Amino acid sequence: MLSKIKILIIGGNGFLGQGILKVIPNEKYEISILDPYLDHKKLKKYKIKHLFNCSTLNDKEINSALNSEEWDYIVHLAAFGGNGNGLLKAANENFNKAVNINVTGFANLLDKLKNKKAKIIWSSSTVVFGEEKSYKNKTVKEHSILKPLTNYGLTKLMAEEVANYYIKNYKMNITGIRLPIIIGPGLNYRGVAAGISEMALATKTKSKCIIETPPSSLDIIYIKDAANLFIKMINSKTKLKNIYNCASIRTSAIKLADNFNKISKKKNIKINNIGMGATYPIMDYNMLKKDINFSIKYTINKLIKDWLIEI
Repeated sequence: MLSKIKILIIGGNGFLGQGILKVIPNEKYEISILDPYLDHKKLKKYKIKHLFNCSTLNDKEINSALNSEEWDYIVHLAAFGGNGNGLLKAANENFNKAVNINVTGFANLLDKLKNKKAKIIWSSSTVVFGEEKSYKNKTVKEHSILKPLTNYGLTKLMAEEVANYYIKNYKMNITGIRLPIIIGPGLNYRGVAAGISEMALATKTKSKCIIETPPSSLDIIYIKDAANLFIKMINSKTKLKNIYNCASIRTSAIKLADNFNKISKKKNIKINNIGMGATYPIMDYNMLKKDINFSIKYTINKLIKDWLIEI
């Protein structure tokens, strides 16, 4: 009998962590969670070996967790969420805490793993890039210049540099993935994607809603696609690179509202355009596609239908 792959998901109590738990097969993987905000009621439906209730900033407790097993993979998803109003807003409201969690905590983790064999996969973000208009072709590759416009984007750029430092100096096996906005059932924090969640709920309950949001383009990925991406990275036989751009769907709030309204055959959702939000360049993900054969399965129409079933 083959031994199971041992995976520690840091930040596993969050939206993406929960998404991975829902789709990862228990017969092949042995999953443990490390998170300072464990929801035991929510997690008890999953088969989890260890639950570590601690932060990556707590030296004693993180050491104990990392030394409790010989981990095959560490999936690092932890990020400062503040009051639950979204990662970008949280970093704007308290930059010091965002740096502590997103950068210092990540560096602390890597430093404690530098003499271990665990492979590390972690979540960066499309916001390491600047406005779309700053890039000649309005698309960016992995090596394109990073020009973050937000505190959150700056922390992710710093985290990428931390990862590169440990890869270069300690030959560590670390891979980051620059994720777009993740949407889908289970998303309960406020932020850029909150209005999309309100659209789904209004469609399900057949109620009317007005979403106030900038008219800017949005790059999204459905939670099931994002979760399966991490599983494909874990299963990959190819030596993964330091960083990858992620696939995404280019859309907007008005286009999403139109799609929800078409499926419900009503016009319950209306968009009230406010201000102007940032439009990030489209990420060229050919390298990811080539290395692990990843592509998005859920189109807008398909993800909406699946989302309404899941609510």
